[in-house]
Amino acid sequence: MTAYEIKKPNWKIALGIPGIIFLSSFFISLTKVFKNNSELISKGILIDILIVAPIIYFFAIRKSDVPKTSVSRVFILGLLVAGLILNAQTNPILHIIKTWVSPVIEAVVIFYLARKFYVANKKTKAVNGKSLDFLVHCRALIFEVTGNRHISNIISSEVSVFYYAFLSKKDKAIDYKITFTSYKENGVITVLWLVLSVFIIETASVHLLLILWNKVIAWIITALSIYTCIQLFAHIRAIKARPIIINGDALEIHNGLAGDALIRLDNIEYFEISKKIPQKRNSIKVALLNGLENHNIVVYLKSPIEVTKFFGLRRYTDTVLFFVDKPKYFSDALSFQIEKRISL
Repeated sequence: MTAYEIKKPNWKIALGIPGIIFLSSFFISLTKVFKNNSELISKGILIDILIVAPIIYFFAIRKSDVPKTSVSRVFILGLLVAGLILNAQTNPILHIIKTWVSPVIEAVVIFYLARKFYVANKKTKAVNGKSLDFLVHCRALIFEVTGNRHISNIISSEVSVFYYAFLSKKDKAIDYKITFTSYKENGVITVLWLVLSVFIIETASVHLLLILWNKVIAWIITALSIYTCIQLFAHIRAIKARPIIINGDALEIHNGLAGDALIRLDNIEYFEISKKIPQKRNSIKVALLNGLENHNIVVYLKSPIEVTKFFGLRRYTDTVLFFVDKPKYFSDALSFQIEKRISL
């Protein structure tokens, strides 16, 4: 039993009843009664979709750990449903909502996220002079808005691609005492640049071949390939911007955009400097290319933890494998922090 237990809402009520309201409204809009009394019934449908459904969702999640801001999702979804089944041009109420209310909600959400980033980063800099890890913080903030961990991981991963590709900077606070790099001694950056170069050449070649057959398909595939190149480029830059960190309570393992693992120090059974792959263990290597990226640290856990992989995919493991520069320094630093925590 953990000290903190996640409070989940009754999803049958939170999602089921609004879903029934949306479907019922859709089927009502197909009936002859609706066609003969569309103005009157449309008002009732709008009240059900845009007011009743979000209120039911709010009361279903209000005592849970689901962010209250996720109510906006139900409202926006209701707005989309209303737009599909009702004519915004002939329905003045819906027209006003789509023209004025919807943009205001979008602006509020954007402002809310921007303010959260600003305030959190300001507080962190005031404490230790260093900004929060962008990807981790982005996941937390988007989760507050969406209320869904899987969706927030996917969205934050896409946002982080552009952040690390064009805005991030190399972390210069590496001291090999509490912060460690993971790319200087294994040649992973060179390997990734080689893969990226080959991919760019292949993209150009495939585009020239496909354009002779179908221009539309050629440009679609090329656009997807270019985006993949941007993702790989962002991963290369993120490796340099996101070090491995040992803080007072946990070990933070980062490998660019390929994976993250947060291990509480009191959950570490033992660790070792090793390149072996443990047998009879559910081990996960924090790496993008498992076959091409080696590891030199193996951490055995008392209880399984969640590792977030590329695109926000989550997996559970009881053994974490990763590479760190100056492994002896890392081993001494981690041992010191574990012993220090035990003595408290």
